Amino acid sequence: MLLFALTLWESSMSNLKAIAIFLLLLLFSSNLFAKENNYLLNTSLHKNQLKFIFKYNIDHVKFFTLKNKGVIKYVYDVKNAVLPRSQYIKQYRHSSVLAFRMGQFSKTHLRIVVESKKTHYHTYSIHGKVLTLNLPRGKKGASVYIANSQKTPLQGKKRKINRYSPTVIIDAGHGGRDIGASWQGIIEKHITLKMALKARDMLVHRGYKVYMTRDRDKTLTLRQRTDLSNAKKANIFVSIHTNAAPKRRKNYIYKGIEVYYLRGTSRRTRYSNRKIYTSNWKKNRSYKLCKLIKSGMLKNVRKKHIVIDKGIKKNNFWVLRGTRAPSILIEAGYITDKYEGKRLTQNAYQNGLAQGVVDGVDAYFGRL
Repeated sequence: MLLFALTLWESSMSNLKAIAIFLLLLLFSSNLFAKENNYLLNTSLHKNQLKFIFKYNIDHVKFFTLKNKGVIKYVYDVKNAVLPRSQYIKQYRHSSVLAFRMGQFSKTHLRIVVESKKTHYHTYSIHGKVLTLNLPRGKKGASVYIANSQKTPLQGKKRKINRYSPTVIIDAGHGGRDIGASWQGIIEKHITLKMALKARDMLVHRGYKVYMTRDRDKTLTLRQRTDLSNAKKANIFVSIHTNAAPKRRKNYIYKGIEVYYLRGTSRRTRYSNRKIYTSNWKKNRSYKLCKLIKSGMLKNVRKKHIVIDKGIKKNNFWVLRGTRAPSILIEAGYITDKYEGKRLTQNAYQNGLAQGVVDGVDAYFGRL
């Protein structure tokens, strides 16, 4: 009996050892797999820094330069990095860079190339999952923006941006953790960002100084959005959203475009510790901007679609109260409507809406 018990104990210990070894091998293989599939999640360009955010910590970057006919190619090979089809950097523009290139050089390396005629030495840094490329210094005050990243048709005569150009803030509603409304896989934050990028590209083409509250999937507070507008001394502020039907009411149509401007509010309300701007001048100018942009949007999309005009409405949204500049909030359509929701995800329809916004801005400033 004792011999049987000892044999059983030895067998159970052997099984425990086998399980422990299996778990260690599984952990090692999962870590190895993770490194081999270190996907690039996002990129951003700000002033003289181009940043790359990966899924996992970066293993190693091999850096070297190639020179040919006065052009220097700064080459960065990121080990065990994977490039998804959705990520690219050729859309970026910088005053000291001729071109940005990126591709899957091999199964184990992602290659980034920055072409410039300028020599610089502080080339890159790694902080966990983030790779930062330090670009050659550009001209002081040079504007840096993503040019036509959404393949947006740029209509009308191109104008140069100068110190007299109006400043426009484009606010892509929601973002990051705040996804906004959603319906059957359609997510508001993605649509608003695409429309905002298109409107930005068109406005820059027409000679406006344009700042975006966000140009990627980023979480922002309402105060951050209005603070940017006030800091940049914007001439107008345009916030882009999509609508969703609440609990349905009888005799109410949940589709169409509507635009909001400031109703005017008591200071004894939410955010009472923050300064609000509710002058009659601002309300009148905001109403004019509402009217012109709504007209421009409907005119463009009605060329191919039946779209309901839900009118101009008043509200006390913080983005309308917290800005010094005339400000409006656009509800570009209902994602909960079977047909309108589908249209809002289509590139051509988004182009039409963005074109309408820009036509309205042009009319507001008398630049048609």
